[in-house]
Amino acid sequence: MLPEKTRPEWKMLVTGEKEYPLKNFVLQLIVNQTAKDIKSGKLSVEKAVDDIYALCLKYKHAVMQDMETIFNS
Repeated sequence: MLPEKTRPEWKMLVTGEKEYPLKNFVLQLIVNQTAKDIKSGKLSVEKAVDDIYALCLKYKHAVMQDMETIFNS
């Protein structure tokens, strides 16, 4: 089960405010690109959280270890 989208860790993840040692390479690439898109103004933080949350929901088994790292740190 994924943590609620309202948790502040999602925002810290997508903005790059806090860097997490992600093990899933695809998630790592998408998070990095998302942070760049937010900084350049191409993407809003809310949309970024929605997109990353949807990705993690779809591939929850592949990103579960990273979710534990992010939300239990």
